[in-house]
Amino acid sequence: MFRAVFVCAMLMTSSAAAQSLNPGPPGPFVIDVRGLTSGVPTAGALYPIAPTPTPSPSTGPSSTQTTETTLNVPSRGFGVDAGAHVYPLGLGPVRLGIGANVLYARGTAPDAVLTMQMVVPQLSFNFGSSNGWSYLSAGAGPARIKTTRTFNTQSINAGGGARWFLNDHTAIGFDVRVHKLSAHGTFPRTTLVSASVGVSLK
Repeated sequence: MFRAVFVCAMLMTSSAAAQSLNPGPPGPFVIDVRGLTSGVPTAGALYPIAPTPTPSPSTGPSSTQTTETTLNVPSRGFGVDAGAHVYPLGLGPVRLGIGANVLYARGTAPDAVLTMQMVVPQLSFNFGSSNGWSYLSAGAGPARIKTTRTFNTQSINAGGGARWFLNDHTAIGFDVRVHKLSAHGTFPRTTLVSASVGVSLK
């Protein structure tokens, strides 16, 4: 994935117009579409083990009991990170941004499949110019984890990244983010780290 982004960047750079010599502040808006990899929850509550019928002389032909079983479950997922942000206010050298991303990741293993969806609102502090900027951001939003069960919970996110514009409208960029998922019912508190890389448009 990283190699593909690099090749696209080189092709776009070869035909890009020269950047402004007097760039303005970050923004005024940006749309991100990135490939994503993320850790996914592995708690046993997500993968219930069905009772197994076993013979029992005292109760007839069979009885039901739960046996100890180790499942091979996913620990990492891959998917898409897409979103949009606006930059309405300057605070000295910092530009304030407001927006949200939607993350979707799917993890597979021999014994299980997991999908994870998160809405990731962000308040960001951006450093740089319209030719490219880095940022730190944080926020909170809903998350849904689905295996044979579905768990709806909340996530607090914090992270940062950067965008480098190859011309007036197209950039390459990355984001690294920590997600703290709240405990909800039998779903335990979980911390995940995601990373994404792709393109941005403005």
